[in-house]
Amino acid sequence: MEVLIMAVHILVASFWIGGMLFMVLALSPYVRKLPEDVAVKAYQEVGKRYSFWGTVIGLPVLFITGVLNMKTMGVGFSDLMNSSNSYASTLHHKIHLFILTVILAFVHDFYVGPRSHLSKKFKITARVIGIINLILGISIIYLAARLRMGG
Repeated sequence: MEVLIMAVHILVASFWIGGMLFMVLALSPYVRKLPEDVAVKAYQEVGKRYSFWGTVIGLPVLFITGVLNMKTMGVGFSDLMNSSNSYASTLHHKIHLFILTVILAFVHDFYVGPRSHLSKKFKITARVIGIINLILGISIIYLAARLRMGG
């Protein structure tokens, strides 16, 4: 069962980061070449679908499987305050970055993103939050790799 939980965690994390990379590296360069009304519609449609699967479904699944993985590794929430344990310290940082990611994802997906076509301010803010979230996601993957190597 532990392997299944870890596999689901990795699959959903791959979808989350892969979706953001797809947006930055494939969708955005293509959509920027389209007429503005078509580009706005494309971003809004893809954004809604990705927000549902990535944010509404994916982030809670990552949280649940992450907590179950902690249990599998024998780490409790009280252990996260032990800075002398490198594994718990790394996990502590990973959890903090995840919480920040969740907050930014909700702000981006349900407030700034849907309004990004209304003003340049919203458009730039959506882009900046998206890039910050991608950097946070990549940082979380790095910390996950550190955890798999012992902390």
